[in-house]
Amino acid sequence: MYPAYIHTQATARNIDHAAIETYRIPSLILMEHAAIESTKIIEKHITIDKSICILCGPGNNGADGLAIARLLQTKYSKLFVVVPEVKNMSEEEKIQFQMIQNLNIEYDYNLPNETYDVYIDCIFGNGLSRDITGFYKAMIQNVNATHSTIISIDMPSGIDATMGNILGCAIHADYTISLDCYKQGQWLNDGKSHCGKLYLVDIGIPQILHQKCMNIIKVLNEEDIHIPDRPLTAHKSTFGKALMIGGSQNMHGAIHMASLSAYKSGIGTLTLMVPECISNILAIKSDFYMLLQCSDRNGTFSSKAIEVLKQNMNNYSILSIGNGMQKNNVTISLVEQVLKSDKKVVLDADALWAAQKNIDLLKRNETTILTPHIKEMSDLTGINITTILSNPFEIARDFSKEYKNCVLILKSSQTYIAHQGNVYVLDAQNAGLAKGGSGDILCGIVVAMLGQCKDPMQAALCATYLHSQSAKLDIDLASFMPEDIINNIPNTLKRLRS
Repeated sequence: MYPAYIHTQATARNIDHAAIETYRIPSLILMEHAAIESTKIIEKHITIDKSICILCGPGNNGADGLAIARLLQTKYSKLFVVVPEVKNMSEEEKIQFQMIQNLNIEYDYNLPNETYDVYIDCIFGNGLSRDITGFYKAMIQNVNATHSTIISIDMPSGIDATMGNILGCAIHADYTISLDCYKQGQWLNDGKSHCGKLYLVDIGIPQILHQKCMNIIKVLNEEDIHIPDRPLTAHKSTFGKALMIGGSQNMHGAIHMASLSAYKSGIGTLTLMVPECISNILAIKSDFYMLLQCSDRNGTFSSKAIEVLKQNMNNYSILSIGNGMQKNNVTISLVEQVLKSDKKVVLDADALWAAQKNIDLLKRNETTILTPHIKEMSDLTGINITTILSNPFEIARDFSKEYKNCVLILKSSQTYIAHQGNVYVLDAQNAGLAKGGSGDILCGIVVAMLGQCKDPMQAALCATYLHSQSAKLDIDLASFMPEDIINNIPNTLKRLRS
């Protein structure tokens, strides 16, 4: 699979420029590759009896459109091209324009009154930096009003390629074919809804130019996942000794689900540190984990749990905390002790709220994996929810650069996994996961992978992907139960290993 990088407008343009200037790949060659690959996708969706109007703006996105017109004209008998005035064309666009003239492809400088079945948007692409007004604003509004199929090349014209905001007005595409890399604005704000179905095509730019970027943003694919081996000579301690701290009278199910998913995902040994009031319930539910009971007060840990943790945590290689706990001072103190340890740590749920009280402890030397959803990320960092949603790439990247030994798994409809400035995005939206317990299952898988993977980022990537794939079930989304996901982990693991 072609590596799917995501870049800002500036980075994407710099990479394109470097391919031409440093690697001496002519712009017209890249343009031809873009046209060939875009035409393949267009032909998959558009039958040859459909009429097509290609909208070309002034610049190389318009030149891409002219190249596409040249390739489509052999199959589509009703093809029309809108072109800018020659004086406004780039040099490459003038060359492409001469070709369509020589081929007698019909064109004009204005949008025809006739409505076409399909419009291919090559007006502005990735280079737009100002609001659209006048002639092109009217063109975009008229095309949007047709309700015809619209295919955008690289970016829907009018969408900012970095932030995804509308610049005056914007094409509302059914399909967007992104050239060389995804643009960050395709994933953010208005960009998400204006791109329609998103495709990525290789246009021949050397991969090294993407890999050399200081901070990488990449779509998580199966090729990025390396499920750890299970050596035949291994023993249970090889795969981690985990202590899960959590639970309360009202939420004993959370830590139980986390423990089940941890065991199904391969943790070596597992002990649950829980309030005494729920220990009998958990003992009845399962017999594979060990229990470390602590005195309770009003259904949650009492302050005596802090001393119990101090006395026992050196027996474990991984400490996980947060599932089913409550927001109180004891939770804050327990999280503080965990973060002061030299153990690998996983923070989830109310532990994330508690970590904010001593957030500098996240600058610890050992690995910490955090699994917040958007609201928990706001509680942890103090950043407004709206700000996080407007650019989760930047929020995740900046957090992971400040807390260098942390791996962040920021959960939303898309999941962002960040470590030391590099970000992966898991684009696997699944409404079946919009239920209580899904996050606890992910936490358990993270614990298990942290016990097996040497690299903490790989542990987070494996866990997030395994969780997502295990939730791909042939049942109605409303009927998902946490146990359905947990019971599918073994099959998913087997497939990923093979």
